[in-house]
Amino acid sequence: GGSAQDWAGRTIFSGAPTMVRLLHVALAGALLFGGADACTNLLVSPGASADKSTIYAYNADSGSLYGSIGLYPATSHPQNATREIWDWDDSVFLGVIPEATETFNVVGNANEHGMVMGETTFGGLPELDSHGTGGIMDYGDLIWIALQRTKRCVDAIKLIDALVQEHGYASDGESFSCVDGNEAWLMELIGKGKFEKGAVWVAQKVPDGAILAHANQARTTTFDQNDPDNVMFSPDVVNFARKIGRYPADASDADFDFSAAYDPVTFSGARHGEARVWDIYRLLLGKTDEAAGKEFEEKYLDYVRGYDLTSGRMPLFLHPPEGSAKFSLTVADAMSLMGTRLEGTWFDNRGIDRPDVGAGSGHSAYRWRPLIWKDTKGDEFVNERTVATQQTSWNFVSASRPWLPPAIRAIQWWAPDDSATSLRVPVYGGITRVPYHFADSVGQLPGAAVSPKDAPKADALNPSWDSAFWIWNLVSNLCYGERAQLVTEALREEMGPLQRDLLDKSVAFEAKVVQEYELAIDESNAAKKKSIAEKATAFCEHEGETAFYKWRHVFMKLFALTRDGFTISKGTTPQCVPGGTNVGCTHRLLPDVAETGYDAGWRDRMASVGEGADRKKAPGGSSCGDECGRFEEHKRLRMNKRRKTKWEAIQSS
Repeated sequence: GGSAQDWAGRTIFSGAPTMVRLLHVALAGALLFGGADACTNLLVSPGASADKSTIYAYNADSGSLYGSIGLYPATSHPQNATREIWDWDDSVFLGVIPEATETFNVVGNANEHGMVMGETTFGGLPELDSHGTGGIMDYGDLIWIALQRTKRCVDAIKLIDALVQEHGYASDGESFSCVDGNEAWLMELIGKGKFEKGAVWVAQKVPDGAILAHANQARTTTFDQNDPDNVMFSPDVVNFARKIGRYPADASDADFDFSAAYDPVTFSGARHGEARVWDIYRLLLGKTDEAAGKEFEEKYLDYVRGYDLTSGRMPLFLHPPEGSAKFSLTVADAMSLMGTRLEGTWFDNRGIDRPDVGAGSGHSAYRWRPLIWKDTKGDEFVNERTVATQQTSWNFVSASRPWLPPAIRAIQWWAPDDSATSLRVPVYGGITRVPYHFADSVGQLPGAAVSPKDAPKADALNPSWDSAFWIWNLVSNLCYGERAQLVTEALREEMGPLQRDLLDKSVAFEAKVVQEYELAIDESNAAKKKSIAEKATAFCEHEGETAFYKWRHVFMKLFALTRDGFTISKGTTPQCVPGGTNVGCTHRLLPDVAETGYDAGWRDRMASVGEGADRKKAPGGSSCGDECGRFEEHKRLRMNKRRKTKWEAIQSS
């Protein structure tokens, strides 16, 4: 019995969880925590994870993308084969480049060798935006080409550099994330605009035992230029800044600050980008050492509020506080961190600790776009940007485990939509078919599409009851608006057991695979490799299908809970059974329909001067005689099909 809470103090499930540990795979267990285009990323080095895997969490935030899982099958290509490049943001054709002879299987953001990649966009200097400059390689294609052609992050970084130098860059500033089981890397890259072809960049490995988060603001400042094992960079990253007047000619190369030169911190960069990193870092530190978490929170508060951009940047990497135990994050922990919404901080906008009309009567943590808006006087105001947000097209938490067979080495716990309200399903990097309800016959890029018979007919505009994207959105949207707090709590009670069950099933499945194929980790054994990939595919299809229908049922339950502004639950009197007794029961089901209405604070607001108080106030006194009050009470009850004394079902004849 009992309940568990996340790092923000939110109850996320009831009942005692079951921790399953098999073959050093520590993915199951208690969910200890929770959770315009923009994204949030979290990278966990092997030394900071509970089972020595590399963990990578990604929220792909966009209001226009259809959240689906793409599939690029492993393929042998003929000599002189080419591939088309389509812009990820604008979905327009950019050009053609030579194809590799062999490409790996890629599902979602993971490949069959355990490498996982993603990004956040920082934009950078407007004059370095390379859209429309003739370059071909956009950031989306760079990710999926690297996944198809490389096994290690260091090789992916080198390939990205080679592609943009040869074919030109077609995007703006990007922070690329990569994990491969042994290492986690951040690569920050920006094009050269109309100045010249190519891009400049810096890549740094996350130190073992540390974590790193980034969110739409370049986080690379100064970097070690004499540590090739841990730091890589383009040869002209400093001199190009000098060439365009962004770094003094006589300044030392060692003092060069990548972000200051190419993506200076602005109000929006701090308030809407760095504040998300701050939220993750303070929670992680606070769970390890409460005092250290509070100290970090206070130290960088003015900076992330955007009020003092000169007070000092947050550290790129987060290490455990001195004298504290090492970080030991699980996949479940990362799920929660990616579902945070600045609860309990200065930014908390739910209208609980202080009035906030934007929270509505349901105390919603969400705000409709735009983030920055003007009142009728022309003054600018700001909505907060949280890690979990409503306009997420898909999100995942991945783990790459080098000790497992290649086909199941990388697992993505994948879901469409909001990372705080979504049940995540298992998707291995080596599966060869996409679970039907999560597939896309058009593809976010053409090469990722599946056959129309293998996907629901749906897109970002046209819904389908068979599309996971639309069902997950239906569930999440119930957690916004006037009943946000009530529905969110009910959702967590539903989601907790379902997520734990999926985590436990994946652990059992992986244990069985390893037991059956003792030598399956040997990549040269093609037959065993293919057999494992097929078993993993069948497992993901089955669990995806089951989760889809369970989540669709959750939507119906939550919708029924708050139908028409009531709070509806099971009544106390049972329904009569045909052919049975008619005593102590009702003919039709009569649920308990509670007139929950609004909380006291919101009622006071509705009654306040200036918000319709004169129109809303009921007259006092009596104008219809001494019995007026009694008549009025009965009238109110009967207008709502109620009585002062509840009609009791006949108990005996």
